[in-house]
Amino acid sequence: MKLELHCHTTASDGKLTPDELMALAASEGLDTLAVTDHDTTAALPRLAELSRENGIQLIPGIELTTSRNDESIHVLGYFTDDSYRDPELCEFLQGKYTHRNDRVKKMLKLLKQHFEIDLDYDEIRNNSTGVLTRVHVAKEITKLYKQYTLDYIFDNFISKDSPAYVENQYLPIEEGLSLLRKYNCIAVLAHPVIYKKNTLEDLLTYGFDGLECYYFLNSEELTNKSLLLAREKNLLVTAGSDYHGIRGDKKHGYLASIEYDPDHLVPFLSRFGQKLQQV
Repeated sequence: MKLELHCHTTASDGKLTPDELMALAASEGLDTLAVTDHDTTAALPRLAELSRENGIQLIPGIELTTSRNDESIHVLGYFTDDSYRDPELCEFLQGKYTHRNDRVKKMLKLLKQHFEIDLDYDEIRNNSTGVLTRVHVAKEITKLYKQYTLDYIFDNFISKDSPAYVENQYLPIEEGLSLLRKYNCIAVLAHPVIYKKNTLEDLLTYGFDGLECYYFLNSEELTNKSLLLAREKNLLVTAGSDYHGIRGDKKHGYLASIEYDPDHLVPFLSRFGQKLQQV
C-alpha cells in the first residue's frame, strides 16, 4: 500500500488545490490519502468527491494547533466518520480563520516597522484561498525581495524570536484533544522533532491516541525512540511527509516519500477499515 497521512492544500498553507493534490496522488499511485490542513476542514468535502472518482481511499483529517509551555503543539485529527461536516465545528474553525487573517495583518505592520519590508495584505489574501499562515507571508517576501530565501525569512524575520512575530491563538492541548474527540477523531501527536520547549515524554502524558513516529525531518534515533514509546504506551503509529507542494521546500517532504514499516501502521489503518470508502 502506498499512502500519505499528513499533507496540506491551499485550504491552509499548501500550494496545491484539492483537485491538484488528488491528481498528484493518483499519478503517484497512492492507495490512501489523509489531508490534514491547518485548523480547517474546508477542503474535505471536495476531496471526498475526488477520492471516489480516483479510487483513492480518503482519511479526512485536520492539523489542529494547540499550545503548551508557550509553544505551538500540532495535533493531527483523523475523522472516523463525516463529523468534519458538523456545523458547530465549521463555525469554530471559521473563528480561527478570522483570527489568523488578523494575525497576518499585524505581522505585516511589524515587518514594515522593524525590517522595512512592505507587503500588501490584500495581495496576500487575494492570492491565497485558505487559512493565512507565516508561509504565505514568507512567500510574498520572496516575490518582492528576491535576495531572501524562505529559510532566511523564517529564521530572521518571522521566527518566534523576531519582533515581527505575532502569537497565534492556541488551544491548550487538553481542550484540543477534547474538541477532536467530540467530533470522532483519532488524535495523533504530530512531528515531535520540531518541539523545543516540550519533551516527547511530557507531551505523551496528555493521552494522545497515536504518535507520528515516521516523519520527514526525523533522525533514525528519534524514529526508533518514537516507536519504542508508542509500543510502551500502546499508541497508534502514523507516518507523514507533511507535503506542502512548495518547490525547494526543505522543511517538508514529498508526497508519500516517507519510508516506514507497514506492520507498524496496521493498527491505525484498521481503525478505519471499509469506512474509508464511505466518507
